[in-house]
Amino acid sequence: MSSPVGPLSRGRILVASLLVVLLIAPYYLDGFWLQLGALAMAAGVAAIGLTLLVGVAGQISLAHAAFVGLGAYGYIVLASEPSDLAWGLGWPPALAAVGGIGLAALGGLVLSPLSGRVNGLYLAVVTIGLVFIWQHVLQEVGGLSGGYVGRSVPELEIFGINLGDTEPWIIAQVPFGAAEKLWWMALLVLVIAYVTARNVVRGRPGIALAMVKESEIGASALGIDVRRGRAGAFFLAALYAGAAGVLVALATQFVTPQGFGFQLSTDYLVMIIIGGLGSVRGAVAGAVFVTALPRVLGQYADQLPFLSAVGEGGIDANVMSVFVYCALLIVVIMFARGGFDRVLGPLVGSPRPRMPAPEPQPVLAEVS
Repeated sequence: MSSPVGPLSRGRILVASLLVVLLIAPYYLDGFWLQLGALAMAAGVAAIGLTLLVGVAGQISLAHAAFVGLGAYGYIVLASEPSDLAWGLGWPPALAAVGGIGLAALGGLVLSPLSGRVNGLYLAVVTIGLVFIWQHVLQEVGGLSGGYVGRSVPELEIFGINLGDTEPWIIAQVPFGAAEKLWWMALLVLVIAYVTARNVVRGRPGIALAMVKESEIGASALGIDVRRGRAGAFFLAALYAGAAGVLVALATQFVTPQGFGFQLSTDYLVMIIIGGLGSVRGAVAGAVFVTALPRVLGQYADQLPFLSAVGEGGIDANVMSVFVYCALLIVVIMFARGGFDRVLGPLVGSPRPRMPAPEPQPVLAEVS
């Protein structure tokens, strides 16, 4: 007799319950956890885009931080008013957010021929160069980035609805400021990004990219344009990174060039590896873990005996986080290639792929 609640039904119930918890969380969380949640969800959006490029298409890119920064600074420049010290176009914030995402996507489109022509280690080296070029531009062009000082982020307003602290919402006699509003907006963007990526992976584009990853010759023999597929994956990853960049800017409310360097690119790569390469669900889990761990350890450093404050010697939260990431990377690469996705799969009832039954083979009569 079958169970009244199958694995798929159990998975849908768990996902729906999680969404409900996330929707009501701003009623109970303070500012630290709200900002951490928004940053984690923004990282989840970026990690989904990178796992489509690296895990599904098999292209190694270390330029993801550059596209995240392009989305963040694109929004700031487009939405800010011009001044003597910094550039600004004074666009409506909603249009500026779309423009920031579009600039990142355009950057990915311009550079996508690199992904179409170069792959593997060569693409990784090229994208490393792109990150350092982007970092140098940010540090030297003060009108764009504000130099080493950085730039403040304008409040977002969509259809006349202010998503900052200027006009707080009063819901059930509870005031909601920018942190609470951004939590809900980041959750909405993450859900859209997740559903879209799942459809891409399960649809014909995802199957084509997976075939390109496994065998370029075999994919070409089946009529798949290998260069076009790789370039499309690169463009899609940049689009996701741009959306994440806008969310990061709004969550931090102040950005500096140092925040979009090579370290951030490696963090994104760690997210998708420990989450499970090629898994959209695992990318989100890895992003939450990598984003939250150093901040949570730093928040409670004075209560943990094995941690010390920054600058006092010993092991601080950032160093401890690096130790944990390295240990997890070794474990995942050597023993558990599925990463966090191997743990989440049974919980949400992911169906196992069913192999088709073998066709009966004709019995050949022996020739005497």
